[in-house]
Amino acid sequence: MPLPDQIVAAKPGDQIQHMPQDDFSIAFHIGAHKTATSHLQRSLLMASDDLINAGVRYYGPEHFRLPGRKISALFGMRSRAGGGRSKRSPQDQLGLMRKGASRLVFSEENFIGTLAHPQRSDIEFGYPRADMKIAQLSQALGRPLDLFLSLRKPTALINSVYSQLLRGNKVMPFAEYKAMVPMARGDWADLVARLRATSGVGQLVVWAYEDYNDVFEDICVAMVGQKVSPIERNVNPRLSAQAVAQTLARYDAGERGDIAKDAGNAFPVEQGYDRFDGFSESEHDFTDMTYRAQIAAIADMAGVTLLKPRGD
Repeated sequence: MPLPDQIVAAKPGDQIQHMPQDDFSIAFHIGAHKTATSHLQRSLLMASDDLINAGVRYYGPEHFRLPGRKISALFGMRSRAGGGRSKRSPQDQLGLMRKGASRLVFSEENFIGTLAHPQRSDIEFGYPRADMKIAQLSQALGRPLDLFLSLRKPTALINSVYSQLLRGNKVMPFAEYKAMVPMARGDWADLVARLRATSGVGQLVVWAYEDYNDVFEDICVAMVGQKVSPIERNVNPRLSAQAVAQTLARYDAGERGDIAKDAGNAFPVEQGYDRFDGFSESEHDFTDMTYRAQIAAIADMAGVTLLKPRGD
């Protein structure tokens, strides 16, 4: 398994050739959603003191989701909510966050898009603007970004996002949400190819969610330069079928509030209740075939490192 100094990226574009790269580097874990992002983020947060001692500064959702601290606002890409643009230049903001570190590590999956926005009739499944946003951020920072991206089988991902939607008190029938996230747009190979071709991208490291436990150590070594101890608990587990059914029934009866959380506590997957699955066996089979083909295509892409379990 390649270590960080062995990972070979495609040649950067002309815009990036003159960017300073010798004094510190920037890694950006961009997601994707529901691929154990919270587990990785909390593991890195728990290790933040050790990382600082090793010259690494980590910033995750606990930083970037505070008012006025979205990445786009901090680095002058958009106005801050209620406060205009940042008073600091992107480089000054970067220096303030760096604090002399040799590696800055960002993690914020919401930067490239979202899958759980019920006010829109068409969800951005496939992250169509991810490459544009990354190019804008790299340009604002004046530096290349090493990107870290996890992929997941679309049917499992959509099931998981739906559970999160319900837990957030945004209740709708699964069929309605499913219609908002057409799986045909979820082409991981297309996303990776677009990111690889984006000006401002240095290393591009990818792994499948299904391999996450087996490649966790390699993810951390590539991202922060050392091993990190994973937290033990499962973060944001999927609701059970019984919990979803009860949530919808109580919602239809006029109840509001944390009904999905209550149902999840009453019918937890951890106690043997079946996980919710809104897809048919044939839909899973077709998605499996398509997903495997996309992973194979990514493995063959120049300048992309696909982390796989040792021995594969």
